[in-house]
Amino acid sequence: APVAQPAPPPAPALGRLPAILTLREQAEMYDAWLTVRLDRILPDLMRQEGFDMWIVICRENVEDPVFRSLVPFTTMYASRTSILMFTDKGPEGVERLSVSRAGIGQFYKAAWDPDKVDQWARVGELIRDRAPKKIGINESDTFNYGDGLSATMKKKLMAALPSEYQSRVQPAERLAIRWLERRTPDEMEVYPHIVAIAHAIIAEAFSRTVITPGV
Repeated sequence: APVAQPAPPPAPALGRLPAILTLREQAEMYDAWLTVRLDRILPDLMRQEGFDMWIVICRENVEDPVFRSLVPFTTMYASRTSILMFTDKGPEGVERLSVSRAGIGQFYKAAWDPDKVDQWARVGELIRDRAPKKIGINESDTFNYGDGLSATMKKKLMAALPSEYQSRVQPAERLAIRWLERRTPDEMEVYPHIVAIAHAIIAEAFSRTVITPGV
């Protein structure tokens, strides 16, 4: 006679999912964090890495890995060719410009009128006006997260630059990575709660509540 198989162990007791903010509440918190990060962390990192200008350039649906970390919560993707330009103005802080067709709310001042001038010509004008000594671009042999500038976008940027500025362009891989990895005290305070949400989802997803062995 076939041997009776033991009954499967009961499903693990699953705790209640920690509270999750609504998307509107998440946006409010995220944008408050972004304000602090752009106002305080970015100037510090740019100075430590020696860049007085940082340019982040990407195309729609081919976003640079750092792009979404630099824009507000409701930004779903880059619009056409999106260009963010950061210039260290010393005591005035870091100037933040969007040389893009779509504005980016309170975080970036719009710096291009598509009806008046070519986008790349405008980039060249802005750089010449600000006269940076060292221009950072996201290019890296080592870090994929610091290598977001495509070959085509770099070619267009270099063509737009006045010749005397081309030698000032340098990889900003460490700046990009350090920007992504840095957390503010407010972010760190919430981080354990975020981890708890992830653990609760994992516990349920790999439990017999949703998995039936052999089915």
